Amino acid sequence: MTPEHWLAVLSRIAPGEPFNLDADDAAPMPPGQGLAGWEAGGPPPSPRLWDRAETGASYIGIRVDATLADATRTALRLASAALERGVTPIILTTLDASGFERFGFRVERFLPGPGADRTAWEAEMTAFWSLALVIDASDVAALG
Repeated sequence: MTPEHWLAVLSRIAPGEPFNLDADDAAPMPPGQGLAGWEAGGPPPSPRLWDRAETGASYIGIRVDATLADATRTALRLASAALERGVTPIILTTLDASGFERFGFRVERFLPGPGADRTAWEAEMTAFWSLALVIDASDVAALG
């Protein structure tokens, strides 16, 4: 997907209320600290995530098993990562409406039924999309 696609996705995402940019509880992050306050000697980036195929894109799976309280904020974070880092999120869900369809994300659905195996389906999606990793949407939402 092109940067223009992700700019279009970002333009469709609007929070229900404005953000308070002057919140008193917003403490500045100490220098040298990244997301979640990792120390400079923290874990290195995943080589699998940044080992891009011929397309130049890395893909990550975002597992959505329950409706998120604020899908808009999570969508903003994922679209920003896609635009800034070239990481394309693929939504993996069992829900009829994950909340990400309206923004233009690629959504793959698991249809439960007799003999259906969620683990096998997720392994198939991982192989098909060459997903570097699969994380829960609630973990993305917890980042901030």
